Amino acid sequence: MSVSVVLKERIPRDSIFVTGFQGMGIAGYIAVRHMIRALNAKPLGFIMLKRMPPYVWMEGNRLATPMQLFGYQNYVFMLVEFMPPMPDLYVFVDKICEWISETFIEAFLIGGLDLRVRKEGESERAKFAATTKAIDKVLRQGYRVLDSGLYITGPLALMLMKFEQLNFPALAVLAYANASRPDPMAAAIAIQYFSEMYGVKVDVDELIRDAQRIEAEIEESLRRRQEKVTEMSALYI
Repeated sequence: MSVSVVLKERIPRDSIFVTGFQGMGIAGYIAVRHMIRALNAKPLGFIMLKRMPPYVWMEGNRLATPMQLFGYQNYVFMLVEFMPPMPDLYVFVDKICEWISETFIEAFLIGGLDLRVRKEGESERAKFAATTKAIDKVLRQGYRVLDSGLYITGPLALMLMKFEQLNFPALAVLAYANASRPDPMAAAIAIQYFSEMYGVKVDVDELIRDAQRIEAEIEESLRRRQEKVTEMSALYI
């Protein structure tokens, strides 16, 4: 499977790559989507796969695709509406991580951590994971790493694995999240850690204030998109 990065604008030097996925509590996806909106990040381009979901949509006067890139200052956000199926996922992660390692100075990944594994009396709102090249940065900030015996799964795990192979600095914030529903509060916590680490102020008041509305909006959006994928799959059988 081929992977192409289509850029409409130049990526600034010394840029940091940011992404998250629809994993635990949908926290990564919600966080990235909110940061793009709150920072008014500009479209930079998109990612093409050999087997893309066969649909696009309009966002204002702009054509939108399932994997989009947005830029704010020296930060590039990848917003992923749909992940490729197995085994295409492995090729996608492999190729996109190679591109990231050649283009950026660091990667910041956002995910969720099942709230049920949080220890009684624990004050941390998130845990961290990092490659060898980034772990010192996490520890210097005083952040706690993921407890032994707990696992990261899915595309976030594959990206960290590939970045470790490439000897590239990548870190992941894993905000405690509700496993049974979209969790805007977890996304807000992850964004606050991003702001702390990089000094970029991102307003999360909307995520906190309108958590129930955003949760319902995300659930409805994901439901409609899944129906569309199922419908299109039937057309191509």
